[in-house]
Amino acid sequence: MDRYEVFVKRIVSPDGKVIAEVKSLVKASSGDGKSEIRQSFSVKVSSSNNSSSSSQSGYSSISCGS
Repeated sequence: MDRYEVFVKRIVSPDGKVIAEVKSLVKASSGDGKSEIRQSFSVKVSSSNNSSSSSQSGYSSISCGS
């Protein structure tokens, strides 16, 4: 069975502009005696003149003995 969670967080300036945004996707799955968790996220930071972004992903696998 797979389960997904999506998170989005923003930092907004008083004038309504998005200064920073983080997006994260987590997928958890299990079956056949194994569990896996995958997570990826991206970060975007903006200013009036430029912006930068970064992304990262991770993976974990767990085997359950019978």
